[in-house]
Amino acid sequence: MGRNLCNLNEFINNLHKLGYSIVDYNDIKVPCLYIEDYLFDNIVNKSYNKKTSIDTTLNIYDDGSHIFVDINLNFFDMGLEENFLLYANETLDFFYNLSNAGMFGLAPASKSKSNVFFIQLPKKERAEKAFEMIQKKLKKNKSNIDN
Repeated sequence: MGRNLCNLNEFINNLHKLGYSIVDYNDIKVPCLYIEDYLFDNIVNKSYNKKTSIDTTLNIYDDGSHIFVDINLNFFDMGLEENFLLYANETLDFFYNLSNAGMFGLAPASKSKSNVFFIQLPKKERAEKAFEMIQKKLKKNKSNIDN
């Protein structure tokens, strides 16, 4: 379920602060969010040797100049739900690679661990449409600023 963020300050205060990277996985560029080590360990431990179903929703928020995307992950069978809010104006490469790969990764924030938990999107087309929507909104916002 998406969060109920009401104003720009709430969006800014809830941004994902641990960052992301683009990793090469079998010659495919895959975006990867860094998450707290304890959360990564919890996800890996609860899903170990189990078939895991994860509902992934991209909620896009646009105020005419700022575009935010709240990535909601609902881990069925684990009783776990997480949100990661990204500022799309500055993370377009994340969504570009998400739309191309149809998957993304979660990795522990401490660089000492090299594990990545990959999540395959059930419908890659949704990520493609989300990227197109973000691009259009950014282009529209830029043209509004230029005028």
